[in-house]
Amino acid sequence: MTDTADPLSSGGDTRLAVASGPLVGPVLRRVVGMLAARADLPLDRLDDAVLVADVVAARAAAYAPETVQVHLHPGERTLWLRVGPLDVGGAEALLSETAPDVGSIIRKLADEVHVDAEGSSGEYLRVCVAYDG
Repeated sequence: MTDTADPLSSGGDTRLAVASGPLVGPVLRRVVGMLAARADLPLDRLDDAVLVADVVAARAAAYAPETVQVHLHPGERTLWLRVGPLDVGGAEALLSETAPDVGSIIRKLADEVHVDAEGSSGEYLRVCVAYDG
C-alpha cells in the first residue's frame, strides 16, 4: 500500500542533480537501483523502477536544460521519485507515449503518478514504484 501524503518531505531522502547530458542515464540508473534495493523492492519491481529512471533520463534534459534534478525517497517497499523543476509541460511530456502501441511506460510501471505545478518555479513529476505483495 502506498501513502498518498507527501512522502518526499521526510528524512532519509536522496537528492540528485546531474548536468544535462550523457551522464544522467548511468548516474540515475545506479542511484535508483541502490535505493530500490534499500526499499526492499523485489527484483521485478526494482527493474521497473530502473526502467522509469531510464525514461526520465532519456527525456528530462529537454525540459530541464541545465540540470536534471531528482529527489528520491525510499520507504517500506516503496520508492518515490520527484523530478524537477521542469519547464511548463515537461512533466506531461515525460508521461506521453514513448513508443508506438505501448503508451506511457511510466504510467504502466508506476503505482502512483502526480504532476505538481508550483507556479513560476516549474513543474514536478512525482512517481511511486511499490510492492504490496
